[in-house]
Amino acid sequence: MNALFQSELRKLIYLRANWLLLLWSGLFAALGTVAPIVVLNSETQGMGMGFSGTSTPEGINAVFANAAGGYLFALIMGILIMTNEFRHGTAVGTFLVTPKRSTVLVAKLIAAALAGLVVQIFSFLIALTSGLIALTFFEPHSPVTGELIWKVFRASALSGIVLGIVGVGLGALVKNQVAAVTGAVIWTLIVEGLVVAFVESIGKYLPAGAITGLVDLDFGSNDFNFSIENYLSPGPAILVLLGYAAIFSLVAMRTTLRRDLD
Repeated sequence: MNALFQSELRKLIYLRANWLLLLWSGLFAALGTVAPIVVLNSETQGMGMGFSGTSTPEGINAVFANAAGGYLFALIMGILIMTNEFRHGTAVGTFLVTPKRSTVLVAKLIAAALAGLVVQIFSFLIALTSGLIALTFFEPHSPVTGELIWKVFRASALSGIVLGIVGVGLGALVKNQVAAVTGAVIWTLIVEGLVVAFVESIGKYLPAGAITGLVDLDFGSNDFNFSIENYLSPGPAILVLLGYAAIFSLVAMRTTLRRDLD
């Protein structure tokens, strides 16, 4: 088991695509905090969508809640960990060396959870740093509190672990790497985002909705009538996320154990 896990770590470290994905996650995270700061402080009417400016605690919350928004890249990382075996034709060799497929899969799940955690912590730090730098151009502003930083970090770390595991499950279910990644991007950025924002009764149980509940920040009044009160509290939100991790681990296990290898 240790040898398998070390092998998965070596794959993560030496594949250039993984480092590029990490860099993209940082860029996405930086944009997620800097752009709202510029918009909320813009003099153009209507650009702020009714959200408070950065001179208020609610405005600061709205900005830095986005620092937990890079979980898409943790999801993609998990997908790559699984689908690279099929894309590069190494799945047969991997499972021949270790005939007990469940052992291989457990190693991949652990590696994906760790990779997702690293991606989210990295993107969180980039987002936080970028946001703090951007705020210096819009003085005065409400302080960025330790409680705010802790809540967003908590959501970032847990979502990275869970979405990495979910990615492995998706990769096992959809062997085609391009299809799995494309589907994940469309679902996360478009479908899930719309449901979470406008149908809270359903969206709060989706991964993004649970992450929103875990962030647990008040954004004040806004044109979307978005309120944290419509989402799960942190405790249930954590349970929902862990439930997704368990479900997709089972999906990955059953799919991998039963599927014939090409």
